[in-house]
Amino acid sequence: MADEWVRAVKEPCRDSDKRTMKLSKWIRSRAAIGQPLNLHAVARERPDLLELAFAGPTPRGWRRSLMDAGVDPYKIVHEHEQDVECAVCGTSHAVLGTHLKTCHDMTGDDYRQEFGIDREISSESYRASHFGRRPVAGIAHWEGLWSRHYVIDWILRLRHEEGHDPNYQHVVKTGRSLASAGLTLFGSWDATLRAAGLDPDLLRVNPPGRRWTGMMVIKGLREFAKMKKGNWRLEMSNHLRTAAPRFFGTLEAAYLAAGLSHEQISSRAIFKGEAVDNLVAEIRALKSLKGRERKHKLDAIYLKNKDNHRIVVGHFGSLRLLAEKAGIDPRLVAQDTYRDEADVQHDLDILEREGKSLNFSTLKKGHKRLYNVISETGWGAERLTKQPAILTNFPPCNPRSGLLRDRMIMLRRKLRISMETAASKAGLCVYTWTAIERGHTNTKATTVSKIKKLLAKHRIPVSAAP
Repeated sequence: MADEWVRAVKEPCRDSDKRTMKLSKWIRSRAAIGQPLNLHAVARERPDLLELAFAGPTPRGWRRSLMDAGVDPYKIVHEHEQDVECAVCGTSHAVLGTHLKTCHDMTGDDYRQEFGIDREISSESYRASHFGRRPVAGIAHWEGLWSRHYVIDWILRLRHEEGHDPNYQHVVKTGRSLASAGLTLFGSWDATLRAAGLDPDLLRVNPPGRRWTGMMVIKGLREFAKMKKGNWRLEMSNHLRTAAPRFFGTLEAAYLAAGLSHEQISSRAIFKGEAVDNLVAEIRALKSLKGRERKHKLDAIYLKNKDNHRIVVGHFGSLRLLAEKAGIDPRLVAQDTYRDEADVQHDLDILEREGKSLNFSTLKKGHKRLYNVISETGWGAERLTKQPAILTNFPPCNPRSGLLRDRMIMLRRKLRISMETAASKAGLCVYTWTAIERGHTNTKATTVSKIKKLLAKHRIPVSAAP
């Protein structure tokens, strides 16, 4: 394909031979006296010759015309206008953005919509000074700014000389600036390819987007119902699933409009038999486990077993609903390893039986989750040989004390939250909360009021607190 194009360019037909020679002669005469040969300058002076370079079944493009005339495109003289004329009032400015807003109450998009999509709102010199020089497909630019002819010239070069297919996906990867210029100047990439004399359907990688209608949605649902007998939401295509609510309000309403029964439109797969009963029995067995043993067992049941995971999601909906069905506390199936101090003490007993030393250095290296829980809550800290810095800075509180800091520590231990979370719940800065827990007494009355409201919300007695 590329060889045929080069041969056709080098051997033009007799009808256009004279015009081609005229174009080459004009280019050589301009280059000899140092006149500008960039696209914008030629379009102002001789638009007929510029169109000749892009006319015919095998258009050359301006870069190829320069090369045929013996002129290096990278060494031509460039000329850019300093101002751009306003199409509304006729005044000239370097940039029309501020002028349009203040004088005509228009935006750049409104201006282009009224006077043409390719209408510029900044001068050639301004755009040339901000022109990105990033190469396209590894090839350097020879022109100073984008234009319709320059975009077409690039497409012709990529297609016929470099051997690339200038579809949108390829151009975005190799030269995003070219893709953006084509969309801005022509409106779409298909229109850009047609302007270059190429058929976009022959170069397209992905088929064009499907335009849905109500009848198309109903037909798609009925065809899907014939093929699918299990979980609808997991298997239905995203295009059909998102198109149905746009025409019928909800996905279920679209099912009913298609004449499908409730069993057919069920969003959950149907699981029966021993698999469900075995899963419920395994979940009930979690009641006898604590700490890491319960967490490891839950991971083996739910996360590492795809069949059980499918049953939980498709039949019950969630682990919490499964726990309620099994008649156990939903907190047993929470992803937290340690629900209370008993879980912490249980894991500490296991480590002690294994002969490991109970200190924070050991926990921080091999049991980070247990270390974090003890550091935040203080559960089981008395069994460790070395107190962490967080517990040294915040000593255990006295439940009978009326000090505000003790009630704040009680709140954090009850909710198992960090100082940052507690401060956020109270509407305070974390540094303020930290300072009060450390025993600072110069606290504002408004700050004390916010803390007391949070304590009262979680039923921490505040009557004795100052």
